[in-house]
Amino acid sequence: MEDDEKYALSAYQVLRTVGKAAVADLPAETGLDLDQVERGIRQLRRLGLVRDVQESIEPVEANAALLGKAQAHQATAAAHAASVSDLEQLAHVLLTLYQPTLSANAPQAEVELITEPRLKDRRLQELGAGVKSSVDALHPGALPSMDVLNRSLAEDRGLVERGVRCRAMYRQALLENPKHARYLHDLAQAGVEIRLIDHAAYDLVVLDRLLAFIPAAPGTHSQGVALLRGSALVIAQLALYEDYWLRAVPYPRAVAQSERTALSAQERVVVRLMASGLSDDQIARKLGVHRRTVQRAVAKLMERLNATSRFEAGLKLARVMGADGDSVGLAPSHTVPSPRPARPVPPRVS
Repeated sequence: MEDDEKYALSAYQVLRTVGKAAVADLPAETGLDLDQVERGIRQLRRLGLVRDVQESIEPVEANAALLGKAQAHQATAAAHAASVSDLEQLAHVLLTLYQPTLSANAPQAEVELITEPRLKDRRLQELGAGVKSSVDALHPGALPSMDVLNRSLAEDRGLVERGVRCRAMYRQALLENPKHARYLHDLAQAGVEIRLIDHAAYDLVVLDRLLAFIPAAPGTHSQGVALLRGSALVIAQLALYEDYWLRAVPYPRAVAQSERTALSAQERVVVRLMASGLSDDQIARKLGVHRRTVQRAVAKLMERLNATSRFEAGLKLARVMGADGDSVGLAPSHTVPSPRPARPVPPRVS
């Protein structure tokens, strides 16, 4: 290509000098052979720097060549825009007129059994990519690995950003696992509506209220799923989902209940002293324990509350503790050791 540019420039300079010439005469004028001249002329034609005049060619000014290319591009762009408009009109007619007609004549019940795990994941991804309005998910069993959950979180975030309403139900017990509790927190932050339940019969995913995924053999170790289509089948699954949704606990309330019942009486003492502005040393002296013991207790509280500072932990705990600060339950694995009897302080000698 660099050689073609050199040949083109040589031919163009000669044409600028002589005005116009036959291609066969240019080798003698440029010092190039005929093949090199023809390669140069092809490049000049591509750039719009020459035009044919009878059996000769003549040069075109660079500004005029640029203007001609711009006008040609505008014409091409206009034709493309018209083509896109035609495509949009065709799509509108197909989706609003012909597709509903075909759907109305489609069977009211269709079941596709998928037993191969990779095919199941691929089908879910394919159908999920085309979701337009809603995704309703119920996951009452054990969760997959964190890698899978993180990928799922990214997909859910993308759906919400597209304006899709996403609802999900999980087991209440997940709040007891820090990793799963963090996942639920991130999912809620992404805009997914979450509720928690104690028990449900099986996993269920409904897309756009038109398609439903359920286990092929609930209650067994089978990895197969059944893809349900048609109102006769999907409506029943939607009714089941809505029943669970009404009886499930909204995520914020479930978190508040979990935080409240997870605190021991001694931890509440630490919280109240911490909220009063006391340092770890001061809290340790009041409780008669070592400062490191208080620091460990505070660190555990902050971890369970997903708090990044003592101040944030205090705010979160203020929402779940009663006005009188009474304990609602004990969590032996998180308790602070009972305070030792305080040593008598000798009187100050004046």
